[in-house]
Amino acid sequence: MGTAKKEKPEVKKKSPEKGKQQKAKAVPVQPPPVVKQRTVVTPWRDTLEFNETYDFLFGKTSTTASRRQALSKIRIWSLRRGNLCPAAVLATSVLVEAQLDDKEGNFKIQQAYASAFTRFYNFMSSIIQGYNMSSMYETAKELGLQSFIVDLRHLCAHGQELPPVEVLRSTSDHCLDWLRTYYWLPHKETMSNLDAGKLKRKDKLKFEKAVSALLEIYDLTLECHFKGAEKLKAISKLKSSSEFNKIRVYSSAKKAKTAKEILNAVVTDLSALIKRESSSMKDLLDIYTGCLLKMEYFLGVGLEIDDNEDILIAATQGLFRLLAVQGYIEKVFVALVQLTENENEPEERRLGAGYWASKMIESFGMLLRMKRMYKEELDLNDKLKAVDFASLNTDKISKTLRSLLVHSNVDPSTTLIFGDNPKKSRSLVFEREFIMQRVAPFSKYSAPILKGLLPLADPPFSKVQLESLGELCDVRLQGLTQDEPMEEESSSKQCSSSEEDSSSDEIYDLDYLEKLVATASQNKDNSFNKAHTSDLGIWKLESDNDWSKSALGVLPYGQ
Repeated sequence: MGTAKKEKPEVKKKSPEKGKQQKAKAVPVQPPPVVKQRTVVTPWRDTLEFNETYDFLFGKTSTTASRRQALSKIRIWSLRRGNLCPAAVLATSVLVEAQLDDKEGNFKIQQAYASAFTRFYNFMSSIIQGYNMSSMYETAKELGLQSFIVDLRHLCAHGQELPPVEVLRSTSDHCLDWLRTYYWLPHKETMSNLDAGKLKRKDKLKFEKAVSALLEIYDLTLECHFKGAEKLKAISKLKSSSEFNKIRVYSSAKKAKTAKEILNAVVTDLSALIKRESSSMKDLLDIYTGCLLKMEYFLGVGLEIDDNEDILIAATQGLFRLLAVQGYIEKVFVALVQLTENENEPEERRLGAGYWASKMIESFGMLLRMKRMYKEELDLNDKLKAVDFASLNTDKISKTLRSLLVHSNVDPSTTLIFGDNPKKSRSLVFEREFIMQRVAPFSKYSAPILKGLLPLADPPFSKVQLESLGELCDVRLQGLTQDEPMEEESSSKQCSSSEEDSSSDEIYDLDYLEKLVATASQNKDNSFNKAHTSDLGIWKLESDNDWSKSALGVLPYGQ
């Protein structure tokens, strides 16, 4: 007869000070354990397929036919992933297959159960730490398996006589129940789908995080520099405590004392980061461009400029030169253009992207004119020194380049000065197909870009064509400012002039506009004032506007 231990009565401790009640100490509430999510490539297509197989095996309505169907699914999973298919899934399949054979009256059922049970334990031993007998007993106990299962496996694999069928049947039921509790049910309750298209490798995530952190410092510091806050003391008054702390920590690590020095340090770190990762990452450019377009102040600063644009251009010169050296300048430009054409983006971002795209077009035109002038000089003087246009990405510019820059018809203080990619020199011109793609999404945000791209077309437009297409851009932009819809006019309309008749299936693109311009250029006065209202698709010219009497830079309907 067992005896229970007698508990000692609790002795109340006296309070150190009489008359004062002791405050009960609050027991801290333990937070629920955080379940760490893992990303795993599974042999099943999604959670629906896994849950369906679970129901076939363990559901209340599970039948012999459904269990057969589950085994077929598991065979497909095994083919998909091979030896990477989860051991618990394979262990389940061998036990279920033995049970189905038992129901069909297999006369060698004892051998079938023994073989299945041995394979079950071999599958599960692949996740067990160690293979000696003592470690198997200990691990089986930790997993919730009874110790007799280790002994039974040994008898099935090495014994002279197999265990009775009844023992094998009950053991297989026990092991299947353990597999359901240990593996299938937890996965069914916690597993979730993951879009493989949005899955990023760890190195990409690490790179994106590093670039985003650097560009965040750049964006914050650019605002401070543009607003005249150079020293940390002035920056602390302009930025919040968390933002200032980021700038302070970075400036301390780089020993940068002013906002300008911090901007230069960020550009240097970006250059080193790209060189380190460029050879091992295919999506580097897309990640880099995406991070650039996330800078809030950088995109919006062009809308705040009054008379101090030279400060902004001087501050961002290093960033654009870095893009030119890396060969990313065209990709970033196209991304900015597409941002202006995206109707789902906020107005501020579209306007900001339009500003920087227009500034880049100015630089493209400057570089194209400089190369043409140099070629003309070289044709006249073959002894002229060779010029490396990639040196425009540095502050050390040769005398010849400096002279070409002066005669390129730009203001260097308000123009982004960058040159060729050192590894691949090319003229920054755009195919007409690229320009044609800008016609359909024409808006007030992208209008300056389309107009700026016209002189950079390849093959180039003639002088008359450039003037006429520029006028068409201005006319359409004026219509947008008056809240006119951008929908195309009905193609069934016809021009009054016999020279401009068009069929109902006319395509209104730059090819069509070019034909109209070529026809108009044959007129002596090269004007549209004699033509009636023309149907130009999304473009439209009114017949009552006398362009010949308009002052330079003034629209006739704006007088």
